[in-house]
Amino acid sequence: MTQHDPGAAQPTGARGTGSKVVESTEQRRELAAFLRSRRARIGPEAAGVLYPTGRRRTPGLRREELAALAGVSASWYTWLEQGRRIKVSRQVLNSLAQVLKLDGVETRHLFRLAGEVPPTGPRPAGREQVAAQYLSFLDQLDPLPACITNYRFDVLAWNQGYCALLPGFADLAPERRNNLLITFDPDFRDLYPDWPQAAEHVVALFRGQSADQLARPEYAELVEQLAAESREFRELWERMDLVEHSPATQVFRHPALGRIELGYVKLRLADAAATLIAYQPIGDDGLTGRFGALVTAGRPARPAADLNR
Repeated sequence: MTQHDPGAAQPTGARGTGSKVVESTEQRRELAAFLRSRRARIGPEAAGVLYPTGRRRTPGLRREELAALAGVSASWYTWLEQGRRIKVSRQVLNSLAQVLKLDGVETRHLFRLAGEVPPTGPRPAGREQVAAQYLSFLDQLDPLPACITNYRFDVLAWNQGYCALLPGFADLAPERRNNLLITFDPDFRDLYPDWPQAAEHVVALFRGQSADQLARPEYAELVEQLAAESREFRELWERMDLVEHSPATQVFRHPALGRIELGYVKLRLADAAATLIAYQPIGDDGLTGRFGALVTAGRPARPAADLNR
């Protein structure tokens, strides 16, 4: 896990640009007191400390435990609670809010104390926000795999080619139809010949795209769920890696098609906080036909146009 130590001249807990120094002495004291009060309120088990040790003279998390969970150095966090004049980034504030399990009111208060604009934004898009024209377009892309996801990586709609690409996807419970959950689901892991690289990429992509939303309950609950289910996810999440999306390729080890390589593009929907992901074969002119044979022979998936109606 990457940690950040305070510099000698101007200590910082920031990652990247956009960090601010809390200028007012009173504001720094209030921020420090607020963090101490919320740290005392949450126990190590509730916060996700795997191996709490030693007797505790006071309730709640230790400073070094909170620092480790939030991805900052213990010395920097100690200075923050001491009310020193140091830089605080939005990403650090989001991490602290998540670890301390702050609700919306508390998160906004934390940001204001640190001199930052509180995180805002819509709730993750739901199925009902995907217009019928997009669903019809998914059907037109068959048998090439395609789906629509929101920024939480929930799969909102899909076509039959997508079900052919991910055998068993259509049988998942609705709350499990999420690209993060699928990547770390043991039933799907064999689809990825280089699973560690695929897992690393999807976690870094999710963190990069949702950094300003991680304090929202919908995002925090997903991270908590994955952390509880997967040791590998916990380790990757603690690294705090970031990556931006660009058109790319992905290799699959498909049970019926063998090793296949697909290019994919992502297109933001104009009228919803969602993204269309479409796959196409790379270097194999016959692969589209083989996808078509799978779609025809397999159990019919619900047409995309029926998903939200």
